[in-house]
Amino acid sequence: MKRTLTKNLASIALLSIVVILGSCKAQKMKTDQLMPQDYVVTQIGDREVSESKLTLKVNPENSTISGYSGCNNYSFNYKLNGEELDMGFASATKMYCDGEMDMENLFFQKAASVTQFENSKEEINLKNKDGEVVIKAKKQEKSE
Repeated sequence: MKRTLTKNLASIALLSIVVILGSCKAQKMKTDQLMPQDYVVTQIGDREVSESKLTLKVNPENSTISGYSGCNNYSFNYKLNGEELDMGFASATKMYCDGEMDMENLFFQKAASVTQFENSKEEINLKNKDGEVVIKAKKQEKSE
């Protein structure tokens, strides 16, 4: 009886390992997919904005890109067709922040022109139809 129990436990453990490894393999992202990640926006067009604390969060599970745009929180429901990215229209809160609106307007203007992307575990580059990087962001460091 003890030997049968040991065999059953070993079989269950082996099956669990196979299932876990299989699910990890299924979760690997291809380079033509957006990776789930939190980013800090470092550049909009040719403007350096690292100090502005703009954020960009990619959530492929529900096809959203969201974050903080300098004054307001925003969200895009994107569609991905091969390597073509359609971010659609943004929804955003409607606050006015004195001195921040120019940057926020630039962010939304550039986001509206996005049709392509390049991403890795460390950064994401959102590009226009000409392949020019219009928004650049790096992986957000976790604060302890």
